[in-house]
Amino acid sequence: MPVNCTTPHGAPKYSGGSPVAASVATMAALKALAEPGDLIHGNEVTVDADGSKWRFHSSSALTGDDILVATPDATAYASAGRWLRAVGRTTLYLPFAFGTADGATLLTVPTGCILKLDSAHWKITADMTGGSSSAIGIDSSVDTTAGDLLGGSGGDVAAALTAGVKAGTVGTVMDTDAELHSKLLPAAATVRFQRIASAFTAGSGYVGLVVDIIAHPGA
Repeated sequence: MPVNCTTPHGAPKYSGGSPVAASVATMAALKALAEPGDLIHGNEVTVDADGSKWRFHSSSALTGDDILVATPDATAYASAGRWLRAVGRTTLYLPFAFGTADGATLLTVPTGCILKLDSAHWKITADMTGGSSSAIGIDSSVDTTAGDLLGGSGGDVAAALTAGVKAGTVGTVMDTDAELHSKLLPAAATVRFQRIASAFTAGSGYVGLVVDIIAHPGA
């Protein structure tokens, strides 16, 4: 089913007597879109699974990460043509697990993109357990001390990392209005996973970053 849902004048399109949907179920479904009418520069599609909005850029050749950039499955778009996360306020979820390496990069901000970070939290899918008083946190290539963005200097421990959405410990440079005002992640900035103490032996989840995507031109 195509998702190019409006005419050039903004009127809804119909197929078989029903309005064409402006959404797909999952990221996999977004990447699987292959009809020329869907892969038109500027076409915007919502992914129902997380409510994220994506805009097609016909000449972008950015590397896909399925967080800020998605590469269509169709081979015709291997070299150019990308789905870009739409400009505006959203939550980015960066996956990690107990085996994620200390200092591992969870996100690299693409060329041309600028993020304004408002807050960070954990979304745990399986309890983090094991190790010896294990603790984790998040920093970035801009704020470079473990726990600067989430977890604080001591990191978050197992009791705070059970299944569900958890606020976690506020980051060391995220706890004043002045600090939040300056929290920009420019192109090429990275967000990193830090093992602050020991290492968990089980568990998985996501780092949730509440951001405003200020710019995302596709190059």
